[in-house]
Amino acid sequence: MHKKLVGTWNPGDVIYNFGEPPEFAFLIVSGQVEFYTPTDTKLGDAGPSEVFGEISCYLNRPHSVTARAKTHVVAKKIQKNELSKILKTTHPVVIGMLRGTYHRLIESNSKTEDYIKDVEKYSMMYEKSLEESENIKNRIDNIQEKLDNVKEEKGE
Repeated sequence: MHKKLVGTWNPGDVIYNFGEPPEFAFLIVSGQVEFYTPTDTKLGDAGPSEVFGEISCYLNRPHSVTARAKTHVVAKKIQKNELSKILKTTHPVVIGMLRGTYHRLIESNSKTEDYIKDVEKYSMMYEKSLEESENIKNRIDNIQEKLDNVKEEKGE
């Protein structure tokens, strides 16, 4: 493999960030890559013989996830123009299938991010309601104590 077209990353290294323009697609030779949302939620991973980053290259859109090395990774870099050449020789039905899958994946990633925000929002609401419930319980206990004191003073 041509040295310039091979990348190596150590565990934790970012291969590309969410929102960056694509330069390459990557074919993993060895190692594991993980994919994360902008809020750092893990979406999935890929390993040897798998390609990633191709969606952004193919659709000419910024990366929809952050790719980070889980282990030491060696990957062949596939230039955008090389990927285009490969895709031009692919049957139109396969291209249509890929395009549909790519769009559904992007939509799924976006929905996952929305669901995470919803869970965080409702978790905060729940925590707040627990605090409010504790405050109400304390007020009731305080009122009950005052009532008990009044009853004692009256001799009941």
